[in-house]
Amino acid sequence: MKTATQIVFVTGKGGVGKTTAAAALAKHAAEHGRRVLLLETAADGNLAALFGRQPCGHDIERLQPGLDAVRVAPRQLVEDYFRSVLRFAFLSNALLASSTFNALTAAAPGISEFLLLDRLLGFAEPGLGRRRRYDLLVVDGPATGHALRLLRTPRYLLSMVPAGPLSGTARRLRELLEDDARTAVMVVSLAEEMSVRETIEICRVVRDDLGIHLARPVVNRVFPKRFSRADVAAIESRGSAASAPLVAAAEFAIARRREAERHVAHLRRALGESPVLFRQLFVSELQAADLGPLGRTIGRSLLDAAEAKR
Repeated sequence: MKTATQIVFVTGKGGVGKTTAAAALAKHAAEHGRRVLLLETAADGNLAALFGRQPCGHDIERLQPGLDAVRVAPRQLVEDYFRSVLRFAFLSNALLASSTFNALTAAAPGISEFLLLDRLLGFAEPGLGRRRRYDLLVVDGPATGHALRLLRTPRYLLSMVPAGPLSGTARRLRELLEDDARTAVMVVSLAEEMSVRETIEICRVVRDDLGIHLARPVVNRVFPKRFSRADVAAIESRGSAASAPLVAAAEFAIARRREAERHVAHLRRALGESPVLFRQLFVSELQAADLGPLGRTIGRSLLDAAEAKR
C-alpha cells in the first residue's frame, strides 16, 4: 500500500531565505528516492535560478531527476478555474476580460488562496484509479502574513459556506492541513530580533490556533563558530594590534556568532525546541550544489520525523 503524499509549506519574513530552504528540502528528498514537486508562489524566478534554469512557468517542468517544479500564480489559478467551469471559450474570455469581474475577484477574500489549496489537493490526491505522481509537495510559500491567510482559508470558507460542494472541498482541505502525518509548516528566520519575533508569532498561530503540525523552525545565515574560548579571549585581549584588519575581521565573526546564539536561545525558550541552523555560506551566488548540507540538515529534522509517524 502506498503512503499518502506529504506537503510542507515553507514561509517566513521576506528576505530570510524561504526559497533556499524549500529548494534544499526538495533536492534532498529527490536525491533520497522521493518523487518531489516544488511549487513556487512568487514570480521572481529565484527558485529556478538556483538550478541554473529560466523562471518556472505554469506547466510542470523537470529540474533534476525526481524533482519537478511549477509556478502557481493567483491570476492564472483564477483563469484556469473559470475556464474549466464555463467550458466555452467565448464565455470565459468575456468574463475574464471584464473589469468588474477582475475587481471583484481581486477584492473578495480567500478566492486565490482557496484555488491554490485546491490545486495542491489535486496534486496530493489525484483521484480514484489514478496513480499518485508525487511523494512530497514542497510549497515555497508567501511571506508570513499571506501564509497565515492561506492556511486559515478552509476554516474561513466553512464558517461562511457550511454546506454544498464548496464546503465539501473546504472540509477536505482542512482535514489535510490538520493531518500531522501529511502536512507541516516550516518557518524560516534570520538571527535578527524582528525576524525572530515574527517567527515566534507565526509559529504559535500555526500550532496553537490552526492546529497544523509545526516543523522545527530554521534559522538561516548563522555565522559558524570558528574560535574556541581561548581563541576568543586572545583575540579580544589584543586590542589595536599591528594586524588590525585581521583582528577586526575575527572580532566581527565573534560578535555575529554571539548575536546568533542569543537569538537562537530566545527562539528555543519561546517555542520549546531547538531550531535547525543553516550556516552562513560565503559565496557570491548560491547554486544547487550549495544546497546539499542545508537539505541534509532539514531532512533529518523533518522528513525522518515524519517517516517515524507513519
